[in-house]
Amino acid sequence: MDEEWNKLIILYLGSKLRRRVKEIKLNIQFVDFGLKPSYLLDFGVNSLDSLINLIHDLESRRLIQRHLLAVKLEMDHIVTNPDVFMEMYTEPYDVVKFVDITSDNTPKVLVKSDALNQVISTCFSAVTDGSLKPADDINMTSVFGVLIGYPVVYWFEPDSLKSAGNSQVVQHAEVLGMTDNEQTEVVFSFSYPDNLINVLEKHVSAWFQKWEEAGKWKELFKSVSMKCERRTLLSMVL
Repeated sequence: MDEEWNKLIILYLGSKLRRRVKEIKLNIQFVDFGLKPSYLLDFGVNSLDSLINLIHDLESRRLIQRHLLAVKLEMDHIVTNPDVFMEMYTEPYDVVKFVDITSDNTPKVLVKSDALNQVISTCFSAVTDGSLKPADDINMTSVFGVLIGYPVVYWFEPDSLKSAGNSQVVQHAEVLGMTDNEQTEVVFSFSYPDNLINVLEKHVSAWFQKWEEAGKWKELFKSVSMKCERRTLLSMVL
């Protein structure tokens, strides 16, 4: 089965992505089995059609079981599971916390606003319509974070993009799956500002507990865990 996946990914996405075949396969499976709502391909996919054709062929060969969509967002592409996304985000602000990292400001958790509502509505349009032309002032870092399913998503003012590159001390979190042959795979990798640990640690832990208890990971792993460590990041942009 792995060989069939390898051939199809190279056939449709090209041999230049040969080194990323395992990553692409695993992440499409994560989306298929509902471990995450979407997978961002922010590298070397030449066209939306090639990704659509890959998904269709995987479906026809029953290598994936659910109806997945391939969507282009600006220069990048996503593979998304609309059913999982809609189920996950019945109450978006309960699931995801937005953190403002605009320059010269201390990072802070945001409450509902028109800008955040625009981010959420853009994500819903992407997974329901299968195509999207985002507004010029939309924060695509936030859009991608919501689509992937992170519990914490960065946001910044559209006229201060350079600010998101400021060095920050963060809590770096990884959700890991252990396979039957003792290999460890990363399902999620995200971060949040260390100065907000008292605000966000409980939210992230509750998010992981709910995700673990849902048990969708059992299709691929024998166990899962989440680890967090303090790091200094040079850039906080997704």
